[in-house]
Amino acid sequence: MRRLKFTVDSRLLRELGERLVGRPHIALAELVKNSYDADATQVIIRFMPDHIEVLDDGHGMTPEDFEDKWLRIGSTHKEREAYSPRLRRPLTGSKGVGRLAVQLLANKLEIRSVSALIKSLELIAYVDWREAVEAGDLTEAPVNVDETAATTRFAENSPIGTKLILTDLNHSWGPQEFEELARELWPLQSPFKHPATQSEAFRITLESPYASFVRAFDNQMRAMLGLWTARLSGELLPEGTEPSGEVFNVTRSRAVPSEAPNSEAWDTPSDFSIGDLPDAAPARIVRLQLEFHNSRTETVYYRLANCHIDRLNFEIRVYNLTRRQPQGIAVGDARAYLRRFGGVHVYDTGFHLPYYGPDTDWLHIEIDHSHRLSRSRLLPSAIQRPGGLSSLPTNSRLFGVVNVNTTHEQRFAEEQYGNSTDALAIQVSRDRLTETPAYRDLVTLVRWALDFYAMNEAQRAAESSRKNLSRGEKPSKRLERLQGTLDDIKDEIPDDTFEELSDEIDRVLRESQAEERRYESYLGLLGALATAGISALAYEHEVYKQFETLEDIALSLYDAQGSSAAQAPDLVSIAQEVEAWLERARATHNLFSHLLQEENRTIRRRFPAKSTIGLVWDQVAAINPGVTLNLDAVSETLTLPPGRYVEWSAIFQNIFTNAFNAMRESPQRSIDVSSSHARGSMSLLVQDTGVGVDLTDADNLFDPFVRKLKPGPDHTALALGGGGLGLTIVRMMAEELSCTVEFVNPDAHHATAIRISWRD
Repeated sequence: MRRLKFTVDSRLLRELGERLVGRPHIALAELVKNSYDADATQVIIRFMPDHIEVLDDGHGMTPEDFEDKWLRIGSTHKEREAYSPRLRRPLTGSKGVGRLAVQLLANKLEIRSVSALIKSLELIAYVDWREAVEAGDLTEAPVNVDETAATTRFAENSPIGTKLILTDLNHSWGPQEFEELARELWPLQSPFKHPATQSEAFRITLESPYASFVRAFDNQMRAMLGLWTARLSGELLPEGTEPSGEVFNVTRSRAVPSEAPNSEAWDTPSDFSIGDLPDAAPARIVRLQLEFHNSRTETVYYRLANCHIDRLNFEIRVYNLTRRQPQGIAVGDARAYLRRFGGVHVYDTGFHLPYYGPDTDWLHIEIDHSHRLSRSRLLPSAIQRPGGLSSLPTNSRLFGVVNVNTTHEQRFAEEQYGNSTDALAIQVSRDRLTETPAYRDLVTLVRWALDFYAMNEAQRAAESSRKNLSRGEKPSKRLERLQGTLDDIKDEIPDDTFEELSDEIDRVLRESQAEERRYESYLGLLGALATAGISALAYEHEVYKQFETLEDIALSLYDAQGSSAAQAPDLVSIAQEVEAWLERARATHNLFSHLLQEENRTIRRRFPAKSTIGLVWDQVAAINPGVTLNLDAVSETLTLPPGRYVEWSAIFQNIFTNAFNAMRESPQRSIDVSSSHARGSMSLLVQDTGVGVDLTDADNLFDPFVRKLKPGPDHTALALGGGGLGLTIVRMMAEELSCTVEFVNPDAHHATAIRISWRD
């Protein structure tokens, strides 16, 4: 009997390389993963006219490493070692064939490597893949290796690392290929940088003749990330931290999603308590910030009992892509981006775990949508909203990054509990986390944040609906909601039906928005004209007084004609009275002069706040002499939101007119304006020394024909306006300019304060 051995045909090299990778840009991504496993912090992929270089600053290879690991096909050393030697990163591969991807890119490979263990020695190896494949038996495939004094400099000019030089290339690389490569490399490193992960940074640099295409892609992707409508930022606080606000307790779910065949199992509270589990972990608190774009930011804290995680931070952005987007990004492109890259991703020590993303429902979002759940059992009753969970965004509307460190979690569990069975861990396949109690806690903590967002969004929608019903909602807003609803059910209707409906809604939406813009331009002019009508009452009174002045001057001149030289009036004094009258007449004319200039009525721009308020004051000050204006506390750099001059003139003219009426009987008559900004919110505060308002019902003053100020009989003829429309115009114009106007508490030196605020 003879004992025979298996032999391996060398063509297996090509089969493994081509079938496991398939496409050139994926092959390069595999090389990047090898650099990550080698503790590199920087990888450079450099395209030259006739070759490609891949450099890193990792720990490099000794001759023994090259022979025992690199040359051994299907090596299992990554399964045995599990973590990288220096940074203790979880190794990204386990099958030992990723290096064979090189032959898909080029026929010849040169390897230069200097190990951190032997910094004076440089390994140089040459592989001709054609020769290797033609060798017949895989064990006979030739690889030429040399050892020399270390001279090569690697990424970031590092003296240690690895450099691959690929020649006799199999593919040409043009703009399209580079964009595909950029798309493949994009998810490998987190686009969100968090202070807790800076020490784990891993950077990929792509150098090529088409660098502009790659930069354009990168810029577009980052611009896309900025189109969010809401942002959730969470961080697990160190054990023992005392939060500054109320803490909500988390209701545990019974199972992780993969163990839950239906959403009822996911939502059912657990039957166990902390005492039921061995080695019970401490309770831990997450600080969560929920920010709505151009709106408020809310911070909440929530506590998870028996938490098996020690470090965690995440950022999740919510998108509502239903209208034209800024920076030239088409809605269709933005949606396509989220379909490919969206969902909530997990990064372990800064490197992407491929299982988590747009095609994986690891947070159990899609299945809860399919069951049309309306109530979250992770949240306490105090923050539930009727039907709130229906506002939970689908994966196609999310882009999120969850940062964990399984190496730290394993060490922490060993130190605290003597074993790491329950801690976060990577599966042998290296593409996902093992379903341990810590993984269950990870799902619970991240999903709690999304449920909290859903409740807040439901509350915002209800408030907006009530406001829209009371003030009249724009048709375009209803169309945008309709487009959003259509997007949510996209997967449930035929593609051609979706495209037809979407195109029709977009067409009607554009027409509606154009009509609304025309209406807004008319509204701005109507508001200014209405203000002019109110000012005309003051103008009439002022002109009547000027007629009296002219009559007095005329009488003085008649007296001068019939008087003797000794009794003649002083003609110089009469001339001075005429000049004073002319000056007052010109000032009165200023009330309306701005309406005569076309650019003031038609051109929208950002006006400097301080000088604009000063110009409006010049228009109205003459009709109420004796009132002082102080603008010292207004920032010189503050600009108003985009609008027409007649619109801003109408706002401030009516505010000043309201203040004039309130200060008729005040011993000190002054108006002070100040500016402030905080977290992207800008505001102007206009305060006066008038009679003041009752803040409990001050908002009613903005309603038409409501007037709280009642001047006495002697002042009725002198009061400006009087119809109760001034503040109505102020609010109407402010809302069209995306501003909020309200009465607020004045400081100790004033009686009334009105604030105009906006997001910048």
